[in-house]
Amino acid sequence: MISLYRRFYRSLYQRLAFGVARRRLSRRYGELLYKSAVRASRNERLFTDCRLADTADGRLDSLTLHMYLYMRHFSPRNDLVLRSMMEFFVRDLDGSLRELGTSDIRVGKRVRGVLSRVYGAFSAYGDAESAQDWRAVLSRNIVDCDLSALCDYRASFSANLAGVSLRELVGSAVSKRVTK
Repeated sequence: MISLYRRFYRSLYQRLAFGVARRRLSRRYGELLYKSAVRASRNERLFTDCRLADTADGRLDSLTLHMYLYMRHFSPRNDLVLRSMMEFFVRDLDGSLRELGTSDIRVGKRVRGVLSRVYGAFSAYGDAESAQDWRAVLSRNIVDCDLSALCDYRASFSANLAGVSLRELVGSAVSKRVTK
């Protein structure tokens, strides 16, 4: 009888410990995935070839597009990591708004406004994915840019991302950080 209790509590402890470790790992992967999306959204090609505006709105549009492409590629199996990536985005957005001088009272409202814009773009990109009409959706969401170059960039980025696993992408982010 005692061995049955020991087995139960040992397995319970292992499940709890594994759950904590998995949450920590997904949080770490989410942070690295977000940093990778930020790095990819600052690609010089977007601002020179695609003529994306180098403003706060243009950078947000670029980051939104890259986060959507990451979410679409890694979605079925890595929901905790993607949720963590969005949490890091919200924290970064909050910090950026505070650095820009937004008062504490207005930060929440501004964050909600930006998040509604981001989730609206995610929804539109999902519709474009199903209808295979990226040009029309990008023309509505991202203004004053070279649409054909941006569509080509999106297609090449998606093709490059197709052969990469989450572990490889995060591993490359870690190795780039260590070498710098």
